[in-house]
Amino acid sequence: MAQLDAGDVADLLAAHRNLVFLTSHANTLVVSESRQPWTDMFAGEELGPEWRALILRYPDRFVLALDNVWPEHWSERYVQQIDLWRAALGKLPAEVAHAVAHGNAERLWKLAPAMAGRGCAALNPPFGQ
Repeated sequence: MAQLDAGDVADLLAAHRNLVFLTSHANTLVVSESRQPWTDMFAGEELGPEWRALILRYPDRFVLALDNVWPEHWSERYVQQIDLWRAALGKLPAEVAHAVAHGNAERLWKLAPAMAGRGCAALNPPFGQ
């Protein structure tokens, strides 16, 4: 998402059929702690109306991503971001939420589909077995 606003994203999605946006750093929790002008897709604890409309219009063009690079990214803030996204996606139609949460990533990177309640790890034995 970088630092684009919803209008810019809408224009780009309309112009480029193969463009997909990752949601990295695009939430209130990251924006509030960063000196970078990241895009905030949220209005409070919900997707902003313009972002919700874009996701509903282009459900196959967004992939949930958090971009956790440094050790501090894997703190309680990670859990809070997951909770924020889980609540926001829970207010979308199930097929749209599924696409954004993992369906689009599975399609784009040819990943095995996650199994309900067991995640992707359920598809493979533990490392070394």
